[in-house]
Amino acid sequence: MIDRTRTPHTLIVMLAIALTAILTSTAAAHFVITPGNAALPGEPVTAATALALGLSEVEPTLEQLAELRATLAPFEDVGAAVAAGYERFGDCMSGPQGAQGIHFTHGERIEDTSLDVLRPEVLMFEPRPDGSLRLIGAEYLVFQEAWHDAGNGAPPSLLGREFTLNTTLLDEPFYALHVWVWHYNPLGLFANWNPLVQCDDATALGG
Repeated sequence: MIDRTRTPHTLIVMLAIALTAILTSTAAAHFVITPGNAALPGEPVTAATALALGLSEVEPTLEQLAELRATLAPFEDVGAAVAAGYERFGDCMSGPQGAQGIHFTHGERIEDTSLDVLRPEVLMFEPRPDGSLRLIGAEYLVFQEAWHDAGNGAPPSLLGREFTLNTTLLDEPFYALHVWVWHYNPLGLFANWNPLVQCDDATALGG
């Protein structure tokens, strides 16, 4: 039965209260910080800040991603990556969820336990039909034991994301974070695999 004693204004107020309650409860469970709602005006929100605020994850700012893309732009030419100290590591990697392409690792940066968004330890390239390699993303990597021996208690994090621990790929466990800053990934910017990347044309490049 409709309560005709409630005016349109009253109904609008009640609706606003209900929406506020829903948004408040949702934010407590999951809140993504974007450039438009950073906790501190003019400052990017770090993973540590998000944890202190009880937020589940932090999105990198557009400025951070633009700066990373600008830094990696010269490495669209794999020759420039090699000249900068990157070396090919293994064959093109693929799995049930997609592929990661061919990895080029920077030995000095991997051995160094410091992490810098603009100095990734690994670059990822996708083999193309013409035999060329196309830059698709970056990977940050640090060995678990070395990271904690350096005095770090928690796992590393960059761009608001905590690294994942891999215990099977290499001889010793390592933390890693993929960033698909040069190729769209429907699974997410930080997903381990990209279903839009393929290794079909890797044969001409030796695997």
